[in-house]
Amino acid sequence: MFYFHMKRVVVYIDGSNFYFSVKKKFNCKVDIEKFCKKLTRDENLIKIKYYISPVGESNPEMYAEQQRFLEKLRKIRNLEIIFGRLEKRKRDGGSYYVEKATDVNLALDLVLDGQADVYDEAYLVSNDGDFSGAVKAVIERFGKEISYVAIGNRKSISYHLKKVASSTFVVNEDFISDIKIN
Repeated sequence: MFYFHMKRVVVYIDGSNFYFSVKKKFNCKVDIEKFCKKLTRDENLIKIKYYISPVGESNPEMYAEQQRFLEKLRKIRNLEIIFGRLEKRKRDGGSYYVEKATDVNLALDLVLDGQADVYDEAYLVSNDGDFSGAVKAVIERFGKEISYVAIGNRKSISYHLKKVASSTFVVNEDFISDIKIN
């Protein structure tokens, strides 16, 4: 008797990196659920993990927009939102915010989920080359497949992730044409 084992797939999305990469490359927003389903070809997508830092209420317009976005995400089956934080910094008399902990949370989850045998294949949606160490470790130590999902041009796509990932999928206009949000 033969048993067919469907690959268990998890998608890890670096939310800020994803948002700005799509906006810069395609000047649009995309439906996250449709994006993940299309990306994984409806294989056994068991989880989507979305990493983001909450915008503070000090910017009411951005806060309201993000809250609407988070409500949409919460309606997606098997999607988990993992929050980092924004830290205020000062420079030259002005202030700005820096996203903290989202990358560390994503890298930790990628490795710990791999170790716990949560998935057979993971899709990493980020152009941040800092994830290359975690990707390499999961592939070498736990025998998992990690597909790097690249969005952008040759300059923004991570050489380091391409080098260590099991495969690289470059998102192009054809791929996102039917999952855009106006």
